[in-house]
Amino acid sequence: MPVKTEPNEIDPASDIATVKSASPTMEGANPESGPSDSINNLAQSMTVLVRKIQDLRHIGIEDSQITLPKICVIGDQSTGKSSLIEGMSEIKVPRSAGTCTRCPMEINLSNSEPDQPWTCRVYLSRKYMFDASRRISKPKKSEPLGPWHPQDQEDELFTTITEKGKIEDVIKWAQLAILNPGSPSASYVPGENNETDPSHCQVKFSPNIVRLDISAPRFPSLSFYDLPGVINQAEFDEERYLVNLVENLVKEYISQESCIVLLTITMTDDVMNSSAARIMRDIRGAKKRTLGVLTKPDRVQIGESYSQWVEILEGDKFSLGHGYYVVRNNPDPSVEHSVARQEEDEFFRIAPWSTDLASYHERFGTRNLQSALSNLLFLQIQGCLPGIIDKINEKATRIDNELSTLPAPPSANVPYILCGKLHTLKDRIRCQIEGGSREYPLQKLWTNIAEDFKRSLSRTRPTVRLLSELDKESISNGRNDDSECELTEIQTPKKPKMDGEESTGSPRGRPTKKATGYLTTHFDKFATSVKEFTWEEIRDINKESASAGIPQQINPKAIDSMNRMSVEHWRDPMMVFINASHRLVKETLLWELKEVFVQYLQTELYRELRRIIESYLKKLRDEHVVHVDEIFSIEHQRPFTMAKSALDQETNAANDLFVRRRFEARANHYLDLQQRYQRGDPRRATEMKKLGVKELGVDIFTLEVKMMATTRGYYEVASSRFVDAVAQSVHTKLFFKCRENLVEEIEKGLGIYDLNAVNRCHELMSEDAERQRRREYLKKQKEKIMKAQQWLEAEKVTHEPANELDFGFEVKLQPPDK
Repeated sequence: MPVKTEPNEIDPASDIATVKSASPTMEGANPESGPSDSINNLAQSMTVLVRKIQDLRHIGIEDSQITLPKICVIGDQSTGKSSLIEGMSEIKVPRSAGTCTRCPMEINLSNSEPDQPWTCRVYLSRKYMFDASRRISKPKKSEPLGPWHPQDQEDELFTTITEKGKIEDVIKWAQLAILNPGSPSASYVPGENNETDPSHCQVKFSPNIVRLDISAPRFPSLSFYDLPGVINQAEFDEERYLVNLVENLVKEYISQESCIVLLTITMTDDVMNSSAARIMRDIRGAKKRTLGVLTKPDRVQIGESYSQWVEILEGDKFSLGHGYYVVRNNPDPSVEHSVARQEEDEFFRIAPWSTDLASYHERFGTRNLQSALSNLLFLQIQGCLPGIIDKINEKATRIDNELSTLPAPPSANVPYILCGKLHTLKDRIRCQIEGGSREYPLQKLWTNIAEDFKRSLSRTRPTVRLLSELDKESISNGRNDDSECELTEIQTPKKPKMDGEESTGSPRGRPTKKATGYLTTHFDKFATSVKEFTWEEIRDINKESASAGIPQQINPKAIDSMNRMSVEHWRDPMMVFINASHRLVKETLLWELKEVFVQYLQTELYRELRRIIESYLKKLRDEHVVHVDEIFSIEHQRPFTMAKSALDQETNAANDLFVRRRFEARANHYLDLQQRYQRGDPRRATEMKKLGVKELGVDIFTLEVKMMATTRGYYEVASSRFVDAVAQSVHTKLFFKCRENLVEEIEKGLGIYDLNAVNRCHELMSEDAERQRRREYLKKQKEKIMKAQQWLEAEKVTHEPANELDFGFEVKLQPPDK
């Protein structure tokens, strides 16, 4: 496993000069010693690291998760940004209207062998696709770049040159190729562009990149981006969206935490007027990653105060994380770079730069700026590289995980592969049905549902109102205060909670969900009795069933009637139980299907398997409902039991309960009328024991109590039998049939044993076009990841003896595709 490391952070308040020892400085260099002397100040120790980042970027490893360290040059139009780019890279960039910085430009400098010529490879790097059909007035938040939509990076080699004098013309035509996305780029290559109109631009701005890979002897490794200048006005009203598009493009680059922002501000304007500075300040964290460059110091009017710029250089006004530098570039593009640097040195040797501002001399000149940038980029790469490799490893894992679900369709012996999968599915279904392990929890979950079914019948059993109006009249004409249910206990007053006393019902004072007493949520609605008899109702039932003969006898027909009334609600909890059982089995089987056929989720095979299973389960449920409805009908239509001993036991227990609770209800009513001892008073129980027929009178519902006890006894016996019968039917009508017959139904439904079995299997396991495209895309991404990981590991091993790149983390290599 790769060792996770946290990227180091650069302290934005640190003095850049403290790290200058990492590279030679250019102070005192001879401007006539050669063109590359102007960038010799860049640190040799960062060459490997910068090349590493360049290579990672060029293989397309960057995405929303993986952002690579970079330097981005931003500024308003006409702030000297192009001159600054020329001064740092020693190339001439186009300055003609229509192509000047209309798209980002990536410049990569690298060292070559001493005998190799100056070489520039120009690439067109397309990360966005232009939708010409879109006409928008303002980019949306979901589409910050308007008609430009992200796509997989495509790098096209535009041309290669070895003559530095041709670079300006080549850049101009490369930008025109980027600004005309609807035209073939080959028609813009110098030497092949005679018939191409150099003034036509399909778009005014593009987020796609012109990339320059420049190599020469003694060149250091340095990378930076020149972003389009921020604009405030569009040339035409229909192009007003370009203002937001350019601003959003700049934000997209500089919002990356690994980006060093190079902000150009002309000394001829007030800093407060800089739109680029405003955008930078609006990006959280960008200010501490920004280095300001003050341009055009030679345009400051004679006699104008330098106090504002002193405050800026001191960090008292408009402070930035890496401070400010001042550069002076010759606006004449024909002037050689060595001459321009010599003129710059001479400019900063005169007043006030060499007098009043002499204390800031280390921040004057392009060479000092280059040295600062080289050290900043070096530190930024050092700090970010461990995190980058962590993210590359994480992306590799994500790609492998998704590819495991998108294997290539089998090319041979397809029926054998499919039969093996079905055999595995059958084994897993058998294990679920039989249960007995944590890996196969079906039986455990179903047992909880069955327990709740049994509990629901107990909770919904009929009750009786213990104290009737006739009872109250026979005792007295007192107030109406009776017990609602035979299970109601005498409530004792609760002890009031004292201040500061914590509730024990919920940890940390959080409210708890009301306990239902059920193990599952299926039966929550069956919380209380569905039928409450009254003694008068029971008496009427007995009278209606009575025949000529001796009065005050219990009629068996009355008991049958009460028994039927007691169980008529059973179908509702029964159907909840059946539906919950079938839903559980369906979810379990579909889960197992997905686990076994995870590689084929997007194929017709998986869709057909799911259809067959769902159809078979529906058939089983329909048959099962018919069966359990018959069980319920038998229980409801004809109450019957041969379990006389169990019936007598339950009846006697119920009779004792009702007699005792009837006495308590009548006695409590009597004592309430006497206003003797409040309920809850211990003396009340003693007083109740003294009461008898004299005080309470004869119980006028003795016969009805026996009838209710008989019905209660039967309910207990019948409900137990009913639960067993219905639960047992789940085993026979659902579990057993799924275990024994489901796979046969699948094989029959798939038709894999017919005469055209091979063709049928190929048809089922073939994939759709989208799945194929996704797999090919992931395979390309994996190739990039593997290349990046192998390259990083090779660099690590190569430099290990010198201890130059002691990363302290592991580069995770990917196994090749089989």
